[in-house]
Amino acid sequence: MSAVPQAAATAQSVSSPYRLLVVNGNTTSELTSSLASQAEAFYGGSVHIHAVTAEFGPAYIASRAEAAIAAHAVLDVVEKAVETPAGFDGCLLACFGEPGIGAVRERLDVPVVGMAEASIMSAMQRGDRYAIVTVGQRWPGMLREQIRQLGLESRCAAILALPGNALDYVSRSAESALHVSRALDAAVAQGADVVIVAGAALAGYLPSLPRLPAVPIIDSYRAALAQVLALASLERAQRLSLIRADAHS
Repeated sequence: MSAVPQAAATAQSVSSPYRLLVVNGNTTSELTSSLASQAEAFYGGSVHIHAVTAEFGPAYIASRAEAAIAAHAVLDVVEKAVETPAGFDGCLLACFGEPGIGAVRERLDVPVVGMAEASIMSAMQRGDRYAIVTVGQRWPGMLREQIRQLGLESRCAAILALPGNALDYVSRSAESALHVSRALDAAVAQGADVVIVAGAALAGYLPSLPRLPAVPIIDSYRAALAQVLALASLERAQRLSLIRADAHS
């Protein structure tokens, strides 16, 4: 058989719409629906989003024990999702704690992006010292451990925990918006020149705030959406360059 039809088919697959797997490591399906809708709006409908929810574990991760359970649940749901014949160009783990991300990267041969690493790397490109605002009293300690593992703690000015239950913030009430706004101000007061609004429950929160401080504010979910598409685009461009090189050889 001629290699030309195969090359043409491969080139066509390279130019097809991107397919991204979005994994909610929490078991709250309503949150998954919100994350999927936000991703579709972010990409303007140009990317196919397949969003999945962890089938067991906490409704919303708030402790180390829950994160350990969620890591197993994340890998389990990814294993099931990748059985689809169409495959994916990238995977986004939509939990700021990134449970199981190492195992997922080991399992997949496409870019796997987590919200913490993506937003912190973005923050360091926008300022000198970053702060993180999230929900849950245990998260500051958990995130300090995570940041140390990433080797990024020296530029962290502060980690601030919002009061209450994370899922209560999904409704974006006036009271919760005020809590977030005050935490952003406190982060700047502690020396941050860029602030990350962190976690799936706070994804898409910025338009609901009464005001923003005069420093860059990064939505951790949108930072991950931007980065996973950038990495998937890089992978595709490299494959396309190889196809073109083969066609001319």
